[in-house]
Amino acid sequence: MIYKNCIDACFECVKICDRCSCEGCEISKECAPLRECCILSAEVCNLVGRLTARGICCSELYDICAKICDDCAKECSKVNNEYAKACAEACKKCAETCRACSKDCAECTTKKAACH
Repeated sequence: MIYKNCIDACFECVKICDRCSCEGCEISKECAPLRECCILSAEVCNLVGRLTARGICCSELYDICAKICDDCAKECSKVNNEYAKACAEACKKCAETCRACSKDCAECTTKKAACH
């Protein structure tokens, strides 16, 4: 279930960050500086979500995704815009689930068990 939650959080983050980087930045000039971090979060989350759905367990990827999402959440939370606020929340949730997967994946690796 931990990996399903991660997949769902990653793809939700993709959808919301994409909306922020496109619609949000089109209607709000204060959102424009966030565009790159939103695009980066969306792309990394897409990759992690797809790989996780295929049964790939890589704690390093989960760690990278969590870091990028944490950074994006921090930046988006500074902007008073509905798209940015939604992006910040989605990124926080994604980072949290990626950290859980990273921990679980690392435990599987150290036990030399198949981690799927």
